[in-house]
Amino acid sequence: MKNLLLFFLAAFPLLAGLPTGETADVPIIMYHALEDNPSNRWEITPGEFESDLRWLLENGYTTVVMQDLIDFVHMGRPLPEKPIVLSFDDGRQPAIDIMLPMLEAYDSRVTMAIIGATTDEYTQIVAEGNHGSHPHMTWDCVRKAHNSGRVEIQSHTYNLHGARGVGKKEGEVAESYKARLLGDAQKFAQVLQDNIGITSNCLTYPLGILTPLSDEIIKEAGFLASLSCYEKPNTITVGDKGGLFALNRFLRPPHTSSEAFFSKIW
Repeated sequence: MKNLLLFFLAAFPLLAGLPTGETADVPIIMYHALEDNPSNRWEITPGEFESDLRWLLENGYTTVVMQDLIDFVHMGRPLPEKPIVLSFDDGRQPAIDIMLPMLEAYDSRVTMAIIGATTDEYTQIVAEGNHGSHPHMTWDCVRKAHNSGRVEIQSHTYNLHGARGVGKKEGEVAESYKARLLGDAQKFAQVLQDNIGITSNCLTYPLGILTPLSDEIIKEAGFLASLSCYEKPNTITVGDKGGLFALNRFLRPPHTSSEAFFSKIW
């Protein structure tokens, strides 16, 4: 009985007397693709990403993933003194191939939000011996990333990357809208479980679009956090579960030094 009590208190430190209300400032950085010659604001070079990892390490920051933020808020598990989340959207194959050795070298982690339908599609494309001009991760690649211990896999929806993301369609009633989001969440959960054997508890909104209903709907689907594209700081609080939704992220642009970028957001 004593051992059971000690385990219970260790697993749920809030019940062990940790006060609610403790806060943490956590910047979240948004990346997409790593390309030698960036052609838009969503791409940076591999050298710029490595420079970011080096700058963060040299300036005392520790990369954490969304599960760490969830554990802080839900269970009071401490975060490092200067936490930061590096989030990647979409699941580009070249990005993960390039970043894994860098993450190991700089003892860093990232959160990768993948698109379920695109992962299914590229798995089939590779199985047929083909590849696209902008190749995405296959399920084998997702598994490799997850097994590295450096990449947290989360949801970028199964297939809600149309022009309006998770926004309501014209004329769509609330009941149909809810059913569409829940159906997509369930399909993503199924393919992730079938292929990797894990679950996702954070949704990155496609195109940064969200509605007054979207967070409540995805909570019902089991998500404990969501990421937006609003470029603002974040302060999260132990016990404030709602504060984990629509978290803000700063887009990391190309052609900017690490020092100039990170100095701007603080």
